[in-house]
Amino acid sequence: MSRIVGLDVGSKRIGIAVSDPFLITASPKGFIQNDEKAIEKLKEILQEFRTKEIVVGLPLTLKGLEGEQANYTRAFVERLNSEIPDLKVHFVDERFTTSLAQKYIDPKRSNNKGYLDTLSAVFILQTYLDSLTFRS
Repeated sequence: MSRIVGLDVGSKRIGIAVSDPFLITASPKGFIQNDEKAIEKLKEILQEFRTKEIVVGLPLTLKGLEGEQANYTRAFVERLNSEIPDLKVHFVDERFTTSLAQKYIDPKRSNNKGYLDTLSAVFILQTYLDSLTFRS
């Protein structure tokens, strides 16, 4: 079975989560640096999980509008999609995922930003997976 990969795209790091084969739960996969090698690394991860489907957190403003960071995220996804043309992309409102993730972080890891990005990706992906359950 195919899995779905969730991404929290930031300017420095990309948090990564992966679904179970039954598309019920999201688990942390880690993070990568958002640098010139990021797309190649993501291609490897997508290949590893045999997925052609991703969920990407879209950072909206408090009013629900797309700002500069949302434009950055969309541009990143366009670059990824140009490398993998048949990649199916779903965007999920990620407005409060970072603050939610901060509540679950062990204080000893509070300065580990990569862990925060990974946990945010888990919340983004889980939000999408939960929406699949409610559609059935």
